[in-house]
Amino acid sequence: MSSSTRSKRVLAIARTLIWAIIALALVKFAFFPANGDDTAESLNPDANYTQITVTPTKADITNTVRAKGTVQSDPSVTVKASGEGEVTYIGALDGTAVESGTPILEVRKEIPGETTTSVDAEGTPQMQTTPTTYSYTTIYANATGTLHLNALIGQRFSIGDPVATIQPSTFSAFATLNADQLYRIQNAPSEATLTITNGPAPFTCSGLEIVTPEKTTKSEDQNNQQNTQTGIQAKCPIPAEQTVFPGLQLTMEIVSGQASQVLTLPVSAVEGRFQTGYVYLVGEERTKPQKHPVKLGITDGKIVEITEGLSESDSVLEFTPSAKKDNTKRESDTGDLGAPIAGNSATTSEADS
Repeated sequence: MSSSTRSKRVLAIARTLIWAIIALALVKFAFFPANGDDTAESLNPDANYTQITVTPTKADITNTVRAKGTVQSDPSVTVKASGEGEVTYIGALDGTAVESGTPILEVRKEIPGETTTSVDAEGTPQMQTTPTTYSYTTIYANATGTLHLNALIGQRFSIGDPVATIQPSTFSAFATLNADQLYRIQNAPSEATLTITNGPAPFTCSGLEIVTPEKTTKSEDQNNQQNTQTGIQAKCPIPAEQTVFPGLQLTMEIVSGQASQVLTLPVSAVEGRFQTGYVYLVGEERTKPQKHPVKLGITDGKIVEITEGLSESDSVLEFTPSAKKDNTKRESDTGDLGAPIAGNSATTSEADS
């Protein structure tokens, strides 16, 4: 017998032994567990599995709404003719900087003479025409900025015709607000804090107002149906001493209410966020929680003020039946602002819903 034949037989026997060992191991694991005498643990039917509850506590709340936006140039202002006639004089050239009240141009209106008939001493009718007269109207700039003139000498205008536009050298901050944020700024203040991305230190702007854009954007879905999307915005003029440029990204912070040492609950314990809501009262016997109405004050996105309907001794479910669904939605909506962001129960809040 050659050496190669013996080697093949040895390898075949070795493989057979290995497979046999594996098979025996599988049989042992399957039918002879190591702790065969142990019994599986079961739930104790007599155990007390209680629901998680919370009681109202007093805390300070600052309702700070934060939204992202951009710097935009203030819109141009149209200068309309306040008189009619022919342009006879231009006081400011196209492209020049003007201030409000600067004379831009003058229009002249021709007033034809009147013809009258009289009879002389001999009884002969006489026709007399008075000389032609002119009235002049000066049109002034109604804003400060760069003038873009649409008029030429000799051109005629009627009252109300646009003769020029003025582009102000001022800017405003615009930040889009979502529905949650609109609920939280029902009583919008007159000021906001602006933080320009990679710009100057945060600064305060005055004249805050909530506006609805005139323009709407339309998009087509997969079924070629047009969807019109509109957004309500917070607008705040940027102080003249701040150096900014159109298109810069910014964050706008609006403090729309503060309350000190008021009764509060986590937002997860309340159904509703604005004016009215519901909580689920839990009695001492741990019976089925009872749905109970409450009145709400301000919120910072994490806790909400309870103005009526509860006392500090009441126990309610920490998570309402809809809390899980709400929290899932918040997690999907919570981003880098412009959507609800949980805040802080102290006097500062990172919320932006």
